[in-house]
Amino acid sequence: MLLTPSVPEGLEIKSMKSLVMFLLIPCLACLGDLRGESLKPGTNRVKLVHDEPREMLVRLPADYDPEKRYPVVFGFHGAGGPMEGYHRSLEPLVRDHGYISVSPQGLSNGPRNRRGVTAWNGFENHRLSQADDIGFVRKAIDYLDKHASIDRRRLYATGGSSGAIFCFRLAMETDLFAAIAPMRGAMIKRPPIPSKRPRLSILMVCGTKDGLFTGESKVPGEVFYPAHETMRLWSENHGSKAEPVIIKQTEEISVTRYSPRKSGYELLLYGVKEAGHGLGRERMSRAIDYMARFFSKHTRPPSPSQ
Repeated sequence: MLLTPSVPEGLEIKSMKSLVMFLLIPCLACLGDLRGESLKPGTNRVKLVHDEPREMLVRLPADYDPEKRYPVVFGFHGAGGPMEGYHRSLEPLVRDHGYISVSPQGLSNGPRNRRGVTAWNGFENHRLSQADDIGFVRKAIDYLDKHASIDRRRLYATGGSSGAIFCFRLAMETDLFAAIAPMRGAMIKRPPIPSKRPRLSILMVCGTKDGLFTGESKVPGEVFYPAHETMRLWSENHGSKAEPVIIKQTEEISVTRYSPRKSGYELLLYGVKEAGHGLGRERMSRAIDYMARFFSKHTRPPSPSQ
């Protein structure tokens, strides 16, 4: 049966062009609905607008089932690094552990960023980026909630260098994540210190020869807490009185726990012995595998509204 749209009373079709446009309007409306399509298994390139155009790569498991709810891990690249780098690094979490991975692209809109180095706005007056990255992450999570099946109580964040510094800002200013795993980075030494923040779990990964491990910085005006002091501050925030305990010691790594053994959260410092700012592919791969198992143990408590 041929369906012909009726012309509303009072509307006069004066030409073939007018008729075509009249018939096309319902089709355009249908196309608009298709923009809300779900993300597909594999890699999806997503473009959002938050103050300015933003991009991210989202990878769904090959056996993705929209009837299940999936944990999500955000990976924030280091300064100058494209999002594709962390997209590749997080592939094992998707393939072997059933995560959805999100690798966003940082910006280079800082007032002193003459070379156009992309980075994350990890603290106030950042020299490389002035973007509202906190707001961008919130928008990205809302997008995922609409276009994929995610578990908002199992959101995790990791990142390298600039991305690691930004992870600490996310922990200080949001309650979005169940756990963070900053790698090759540190927490900026500026007020305020962690206080009355949620008891999220933290796995801090850093080479023991990295200047950031001891709080050193090559950039004037950017001073960081040493790794051990960072973990102590978060331990105090969580109300812990536990003494640091080494729970794993090998020729390559030393893992120190700053939280009680049975507490519902973990604060771990994963020191890579004799490593500098770059961990190398193999050691980085092992750290990411440790991180995947660390994340899998932690779920954010429900908020009062939930």
